Amino acid sequence: MINPEAALAADKPEDFAVHFTVQTVPDASLQRLVLPKEAMAVLQTANAADVRLFNGKGQSVPLAPIPLRNVTIASPSREWPIYPIMATTQQQQNLGNLSLRIEKTAGRSVVRVIEGADTQPSASATRQIATLVDTRTIKEPLAELTVDAELTPGEPVALTVAASKDLKIWRTLAQDVPVFRFGATADGPGSMRVPLAGVRLEDDYLRISWPPGAAFSLRGVRITPASSSAAPQRLSVPLIARPDGNGFVIALPFATPLQALDIHPAGPNTLVPVRLSGRSVRGESWRPLATGVVYRMHSTGTESLSPPIEMNGVSVRELRIAPAAGVPGFATPPHVRALLLPREWVFVASGSPPFTLAVGRAGADTTELPLASLIPGYTAGAEHTLPTAHVNVTSIIRQPPGNLSRISQALGAPSTRSLVLWAVLIGGVLVLGGVAWAVMRQMKSADKSQP
Repeated sequence: MINPEAALAADKPEDFAVHFTVQTVPDASLQRLVLPKEAMAVLQTANAADVRLFNGKGQSVPLAPIPLRNVTIASPSREWPIYPIMATTQQQQNLGNLSLRIEKTAGRSVVRVIEGADTQPSASATRQIATLVDTRTIKEPLAELTVDAELTPGEPVALTVAASKDLKIWRTLAQDVPVFRFGATADGPGSMRVPLAGVRLEDDYLRISWPPGAAFSLRGVRITPASSSAAPQRLSVPLIARPDGNGFVIALPFATPLQALDIHPAGPNTLVPVRLSGRSVRGESWRPLATGVVYRMHSTGTESLSPPIEMNGVSVRELRIAPAAGVPGFATPPHVRALLLPREWVFVASGSPPFTLAVGRAGADTTELPLASLIPGYTAGAEHTLPTAHVNVTSIIRQPPGNLSRISQALGAPSTRSLVLWAVLIGGVLVLGGVAWAVMRQMKSADKSQP
């Protein structure tokens, strides 16, 4: 088993192909490091073992990888226009079965209950029995609804929320949810929330109602969408496709796992079913990886591009894009981009600046540590509260191949362990050759000494 501390001590900046300057946050012992796509594009190990951070004395500082997690996206709440629903006291008793109609009266919109084509109750006979909220533009699931209202302090009012597309057929979303407030001020203790638990609207209106005779006057409504979870945003790295027979070959400059391949034809009005294959070492047989359809089409003034082809984290060093059997290929090389998952670390900003991010070494041993070993009392997500160091991608320095002390940049470069095994094998062959040469020399000497 590799000792991370021993590997850290043995590392040298000149062992790595590419360097970046890192601006750390002053007076912060623990910081986050986000690997830029320029560094992802030169990693020579699939598990990012060839990532190091050196301080000003050339010492490698401890690094702990941050696990990849889905990102929680919280949408802000906002206020929505409300319209009072006017009805008679008798109509209020049968609200669930009544249809509504939006009317404009004296320059403002109101909602009236309709029982028949000719029914027009007088204004003096009606009162507000509920409120209509125009939420037809809401597409995401809802978390809760918060009301701003006047009510008697300490006396709960039960609210019911229903939804409808046509203002005739209603479905109940929340029923008899008490709202209340202690004290006369709006910021007094209490609860003015109606949980909606991920309810999804479909071009619906919302109706908020309360019991007849309740001392309740609704002034405004605020709706909070439910938080959503999304996969981390993938990094896009351009690749160069070179013609190869009826297809194209891409030599990947990195060993980073491929999440997807974004392929766009160079010319318009192109559609090509493709087969993707890969290999780890030049010269070995191609193995199938994925299939898909690549297109770039124009219609009514808009352009449609094919979505990325998912690769599910495969790690190869060469890719081949070929048209499906019997299908014409691309007239010119397509535009290809690799989509990679981001990588982040927590590090100890020990030693003096300047700090240098170094990446790119085939066969590097992992030196990563568990997060809990760096963050005292670690709990999941604590790493996201740490300040983030800045990697200056414009400061990139590429080591000339002749100056690299321990890496090879050839496609399919052997690992350090493989080099050691080859050295032992070659040494053994040389020893055997030396023994054979000595034996043959002795035999010749014996032949000459015989009469």
